[in-house]
Amino acid sequence: MEVNVLALLVGIPLAAVVIITFLKKRKVSLMMSKKKQYLMDLADSWEDSAVVRFYPTSLITEDVYQDLIDRLRKRVINNNVKDPEQSQYGMPVNFVETVSKHLADFYELDDLHSVLKQFRHFKTQIGDVNLHFIHMTGGDKNSTPILLLHGWPSTIWEFNKSIPLLLKQGYTVVAPSLPGFGFTDPPTVSGVSPCVCACIFHKLMLRLGYNKYVIHGGDWGAIIGAVITHVYPEHVIGLHNTMNHIHMGWRQILQLVIGMFAPKLVYTTPQEEAFFYPLSGMEERMYKKFAFFHIQTVIPDTLGYGIVDSPVGLISWIGSSLVLNSAPNNKAAEWRRGLLNIGIDNVCATVLIYWAMRNSQAAMRLHHEFYWNDREYLENFTIPKVPVAISNFPNGMIHLTKFTSWRTFNNIKQFTYHDHGGHFAHLDNTEGVVRDLVSFIEMLAMQS
Repeated sequence: MEVNVLALLVGIPLAAVVIITFLKKRKVSLMMSKKKQYLMDLADSWEDSAVVRFYPTSLITEDVYQDLIDRLRKRVINNNVKDPEQSQYGMPVNFVETVSKHLADFYELDDLHSVLKQFRHFKTQIGDVNLHFIHMTGGDKNSTPILLLHGWPSTIWEFNKSIPLLLKQGYTVVAPSLPGFGFTDPPTVSGVSPCVCACIFHKLMLRLGYNKYVIHGGDWGAIIGAVITHVYPEHVIGLHNTMNHIHMGWRQILQLVIGMFAPKLVYTTPQEEAFFYPLSGMEERMYKKFAFFHIQTVIPDTLGYGIVDSPVGLISWIGSSLVLNSAPNNKAAEWRRGLLNIGIDNVCATVLIYWAMRNSQAAMRLHHEFYWNDREYLENFTIPKVPVAISNFPNGMIHLTKFTSWRTFNNIKQFTYHDHGGHFAHLDNTEGVVRDLVSFIEMLAMQS
């Protein structure tokens, strides 16, 4: 009798755990299937539209530029701090002053125009988005098309050095501006989330005649590219990301803990180990550098009104994100090295594009759309068959080991570590990221 009671005491909770786990997985599976079908149906509902030439320099006029310069020269920056290099409250006053002065007194509008004019720009209507994109064909009409996807607070400017290198290799490049970013108009409806962006960009590639293509992405581009690969795997030759993103499960957390005491059991190289430890440093970096994420997820418009109206606000918010994610250990105190790495002219160009288009507020909303529309889906999907390559940079935003990455990407073909570069690798390690992308594509061609 005592044995039966003990069996019941053990068996009932165990059975309950099994049943709850099964029901939870079943619920997630149904949600994933429903979401995927919704996205496919949404894309199918969009009507075809013409692709027309577009000239972005016509929008960044001398008047727009002069208005920015005039405001910067009348700028009021809080200099009532004892130490203009203090960084415990955010980016130092000296950073904002340095970039503001450079943009007002040294950066030339022709510097921006001359680069933009190198590329062929187009616009087309897809769903509720009037989409801007660059489309440059390689030397061979049958060359592999590459879909380049940027993130926040970046624009297509991030690829201004990479596109010419890829064209020299003979590849075809399609580089769209995300909805509400750069030269793409803000969406006319709410709900244009990363998953919807994925459908928009896949529709774009089909509209251009590319049934199969390679995807390369960073930041939001990495996430959007992964969604395209999950929803339309038969169209994706391979996925190459510069931001590694997955939802941490118990196996991944266990790996980090084991690595604290026996790193050789979980890390394949000293370089890999150095990316993660000490954990205290990683925790501090994640806590500080994701402060923006919480604000833009919950109240993007509250901040957005200010930065749309103020070039100093743009520099402080958008410029600091670019620089911080190129600085050693992502520390505000290292802003000078971050600015040197990413290039002050790249910061100025990005700020000028957002100022001219007045859409920085719309761009910030993508974090909100992600959290309230896509988060559960993105935390649970896997990509089992499509080949994946991931490039890791020491000053990047998120670091995960190859073992950890297998939770989402089950067919990793290439996993590289670099000794320099950050979250916006196309700006601070152009040759490295292009080399990884090209070697990945060449490897896939040899294996096909």
